[in-house]
Amino acid sequence: MVRAVRSDGNGGVAVVDVDLVEPDYASDPVHVRVTSASICGSDLKLLSWNLPATMGHEFAGVLDDGTPVAVQPSVPCGECDQCLAGNDNLCRASGERVLGIFSDGGLADAVVVDRKDLAVLPQGVGTDVGALAEPVAVAVRAAHRAGLHGDAPPGRVLVIGAGSIGLALVTVARHHGADVDLVARHPAQRDAGERLGASLAVGDEYDVVLDCAGSQSSLDTAIGHVRPGGTIVVPGTWFDPVQMGTSFLMKEARLLPSYTYGHHHGVREFDEAVEVLAAHPELADTIVTHRFPLDDAPEAFRVAADRAHGAIKVVIEP
Repeated sequence: MVRAVRSDGNGGVAVVDVDLVEPDYASDPVHVRVTSASICGSDLKLLSWNLPATMGHEFAGVLDDGTPVAVQPSVPCGECDQCLAGNDNLCRASGERVLGIFSDGGLADAVVVDRKDLAVLPQGVGTDVGALAEPVAVAVRAAHRAGLHGDAPPGRVLVIGAGSIGLALVTVARHHGADVDLVARHPAQRDAGERLGASLAVGDEYDVVLDCAGSQSSLDTAIGHVRPGGTIVVPGTWFDPVQMGTSFLMKEARLLPSYTYGHHHGVREFDEAVEVLAAHPELADTIVTHRFPLDDAPEAFRVAADRAHGAIKVVIEP
C-alpha cells in the first residue's frame, strides 16, 4: 500500500491508501519512489471529472538502484500509424492511459511505470525539481512549433500567460536567442517573468505569439498582437470553446496548436526539457513558490488555485 492523492468526489482531493498497481501496458515496469510532484492547472480542472486514478502527471523520483529520474506521463503505444511516423504525442492510444489522469500518477509515495518513459536527471537537476521536466517539455514543444529553434533570428516574441508553462517558454525562447515580452496577470508572475529576462513592456506587433493561458481573452490578445502573416502557437488548453473574428482572418496569421511533447529531429522533447532545467537552474528557483508534504495535499491544491496570492508552481514532496 502507498499513500496517494485522489479526487474526493466533491471537487477536492483526499490522501488515501491504495495498492501499488503495475500498468498492463508496461513492457518493462520499474518502481519509482516519488520525491517531487507538482500541481498543474489542468489538475485543478480535472477535479470536477472525479477520475478514479491517482493524480499527478508532473513528477520525479528515484529508482530502486538510486537513479534519479523524471517521468514522462504520456504513454505512446509505439505501434499505431502516428507513432510509426514519429508523432508519438499524437499516439492514438496514449490519450486513454496518461499517467495521473487515466492511469495512476505521481502524487503518491511510489508508482510503477514503463522504463521507456523515464528521463535520467543529469548532474545539477535534483529530484526536488525534476517534476518540472513535464511543463518545460510542453514549452520545448511549443518553441519548436513556433520555429524558434532555427538558425534564423526568431524575431519578436510575445508570451501570454505567466503560469509555469508561460514562464518556462520565456526561458526556452531566450535559450534560443529570442527577446521575449510577457503578458502576466498577477504581481508574482510579473516579478518572476522579469527575473527570467522577459520585458513587461508589450509592443504592438510580434512575429510569434505564444498563448499559454488557453482562454478567449488570451486568444483575443494573441490575435491583436500578432503581425499580419505571423504565427500564434497555443500550448495552453482550451477547456471551453473559443471564437475568432474577422481580425484574425484579415491578418492571415497561422494558428498552430501545440500538444504535449514528442520528438524533434529525432530527439525526444522530454529529454530536451531536462537539458533546459540543467542549463537554467534559475527557472526552478523562480517558479517553485510553495512546497507541501503529501499529507497536506488538500491545502496544496487550495494554494495552487489561488494565483492572485503568489502561487506559481506548487510542489508536493512525499
